[in-house]
Amino acid sequence: MPKDNKNNKTYSEEQKEAMLSKLLPPNNMSIPELSAQTGIPQTTLYGWRTRALKKINNTNSRKANKKIMTSSDKFHIVMETYTLSEYDLGKYCRENGLYVDEVKRWRSDIESSLDKEPNAVKEIKEELFEEKKKNKHLEKELNRKDKALAEAAALLVLQKKFQAFMEEKED
Repeated sequence: MPKDNKNNKTYSEEQKEAMLSKLLPPNNMSIPELSAQTGIPQTTLYGWRTRALKKINNTNSRKANKKIMTSSDKFHIVMETYTLSEYDLGKYCRENGLYVDEVKRWRSDIESSLDKEPNAVKEIKEELFEEKKKNKHLEKELNRKDKALAEAAALLVLQKKFQAFMEEKED
């Protein structure tokens, strides 16, 4: 219910919400029509609707900003926009809620990572070569020790046979 307060009327939150529900989708009632029905001035209704729409847009944009872009998403965006002119890139960014600087930064990050990759691949290949070399050395060492163990086992067997042979001769 409206309250008189120095020729200004204040409305409860419940009234505002009720009016906004009539003004916004799915009802979409016109402001002049609602003003005529309720006696609330059109300027007041326009203000309420404007603030409500701003609040809705801010909530939606915060939700959109909270969406975390994966590196794959960024890569696909850079691929889509790589050949675009500055004007077309701006248009693309506006349509998709992105910033041109952001897309350019992603592009430079990708390009710089590609420049670093050959060095990383070279380092990995060198490490792999060293590991193969170490593995080959360890395999040789293992084979040598296997042969020494087999020789020691053969000598033990021969020693036992010799002792058995000598015992037979003594008897």
